[in-house]
Amino acid sequence: MILTFALILWSVPQDYINLLMEENYEAAKNYCEEMIAKTKGYEWKVELGDLYFDKLSDYDRAEKMYKSILNEYPQKDGWVHYRMGLILEMNEDYLNAAKQYEIVATRFRKSPLDSFALTGVERCFKKNYQDTVATVDGYNITRLELDEKMAKASPFGKKDERSVLDQMILERLLYTNALKYKVYEMDVYKESISQHRRAGLLEEVRTTDVVARAKPTEKEMRDYYKRNKESYKLQEEIKGKEIIVESDSLANFIYDSLKKDLTSFDTLAKLYSTASTKSSGGNMGIVYRGSKPKEVEEVLFKAKVNSLTEIVRFDNKYGIFLVTEHKPERYRTYEEVKTQVEAGAQAEKVQKIENELIKNLKGKAKVEIYKDSLTYDSISAPKEKIVARVNGRVVTLGDVEKRNKTQPRFGQVDLSIPEEFEKILNTMIEEDLKLEWAEKNKYFLNDGYISRFQEARKRALEQALYTKIVVETVVVDSNEVENYYKEHKEDMKIPETVRAKEIVVKTREEAIRIRQELVKLYGKRSCLLPIFPKKVKITDFAKFDSLVKEYSIAGTKSRNGDVGLLKRGIRPKEFEDVAFRLKPNELSPVFLVGDSNWTIITVTEHTPPTYRPFEEVKQAIEMNLRREKQRKVADEFLAKIRQEANIRIMLPEEKPEEEKKEEKIESEKAPEVPADLK
Repeated sequence: MILTFALILWSVPQDYINLLMEENYEAAKNYCEEMIAKTKGYEWKVELGDLYFDKLSDYDRAEKMYKSILNEYPQKDGWVHYRMGLILEMNEDYLNAAKQYEIVATRFRKSPLDSFALTGVERCFKKNYQDTVATVDGYNITRLELDEKMAKASPFGKKDERSVLDQMILERLLYTNALKYKVYEMDVYKESISQHRRAGLLEEVRTTDVVARAKPTEKEMRDYYKRNKESYKLQEEIKGKEIIVESDSLANFIYDSLKKDLTSFDTLAKLYSTASTKSSGGNMGIVYRGSKPKEVEEVLFKAKVNSLTEIVRFDNKYGIFLVTEHKPERYRTYEEVKTQVEAGAQAEKVQKIENELIKNLKGKAKVEIYKDSLTYDSISAPKEKIVARVNGRVVTLGDVEKRNKTQPRFGQVDLSIPEEFEKILNTMIEEDLKLEWAEKNKYFLNDGYISRFQEARKRALEQALYTKIVVETVVVDSNEVENYYKEHKEDMKIPETVRAKEIVVKTREEAIRIRQELVKLYGKRSCLLPIFPKKVKITDFAKFDSLVKEYSIAGTKSRNGDVGLLKRGIRPKEFEDVAFRLKPNELSPVFLVGDSNWTIITVTEHTPPTYRPFEEVKQAIEMNLRREKQRKVADEFLAKIRQEANIRIMLPEEKPEEEKKEEKIESEKAPEVPADLK
């Protein structure tokens, strides 16, 4: 059975729940008003207040509704007082919010309401704290808030109080300006807040109905330990030292020396051992079976502790070993691994409870999947085709397609495969049922959800404000892009490149001889001058490649002399002066690179300098211009809202660095001895 608690004492009609699930809040509001007029009921007034509070973010109307309920109806369970506290907190009336939470905590001691109220008191206490470090248009930032922010600050960011406080002030200015510019009316905000709300409620279902129930008992933990005992097995292991040499006589000499003085093991290992462990005196660390040669292991795992082994021959080597510790194979005790056991048992229980939750929700729901409709073609499939119904709510082909596209690339599936389509559809149905469960049980009142949602709301407001002030106002026209291209055309230049093959030898005479061989093969006459001959074209690289392998001393020898694609400035000037003058397949004269590298090259490719075409770079230029403009607009906006705000900082002025250093020096001086003690 699913463990939960009833926040409402009545069953909300399914057709009303469906309006909430479909986010048809205007119709839901009309539904509530009709039911209030028809039933004169307390419950529907609470429902309308919740609609204003949680769905429409109309905190003023929610406050009026909750106030009227508190005036008209005596409170028996404290939930409306708690709601009132939340609304006052959202409206930044922290003193009166704390009073409402206090009423709940003192007069309505019932779980989980009392816990929620105490958390609310704690949140309000931070705001009502008298020690204020800054004010922004009359809004106080308290010492407690700053300390909490300092504790959560990234270790990679600035952690001095001034910097953190400055960030808090900026966040406050962005929040108030987001409300001032009514960004909550923007579609981008509504979409973002809807996603945050869904994610928060799903997390709350998991926390409340799964994780909270999954803490294993002592018996469950011991049972888990028994079932998984093999995973807590420790292999047999030894620790010790080794000296490995490649000579039988040297091994005997070392062995005799160790017999006389075992304490010299480290010194002898450093002097004679050829193993990688020599620098640490032969220390092998931990050795498990299978990590050493068979001949060595047979001796090691039978050796007496702190006694030399006999000389062991293996792989044409000779080893002397000293075992300093030997631990047999064993199982770690329950007490040793209790923390890991608890985590494992809880993970196992979480999965079981989550499966039970889904089974329970599906068992009580009316779910219809139209198997014949689970065919998908991204071009011809009608997006409005219904593929499933969940308690009367339709799921269309377009819904499944949208869900798939919102997944990370690695999580997206091929919807044309029926099994994959049905898998993602089932996930959507399960999430929908969890969200309905959260809606019916009003998990949006839980303190865990409240804390997460408040932060998510601020971030969504900031992002929407950025969209309104920056993204929607910055425009880059085609003339700007073209002008930028013309003015920065040199930046779009693709440099001249060559690809060449080289033969490098040590003497001029050898280079001339090799070149003459190439000339005889490729040239029309054999009487060409050796160093400045007429131009010769290479028609077949097979001979050139064979001479490279036979004579070249360059590192490029292994790849037939290929030096790769070159830009100017990569190779020595003498090389480049020749390479960039040659035409493809021409044979260079013999020339000197550095002090002794006589070189012959031929160019296989030569690409003259050119410019990237406008169409190729247009999109990148437009993006960069837009970012630059957006950055400027954002900076100007931040400067403007700072200038317009009334900001007072109560932190003491920071001392100059020099003064800090002097104080540190003074504090480190030895205390002076009083005269009467001298």
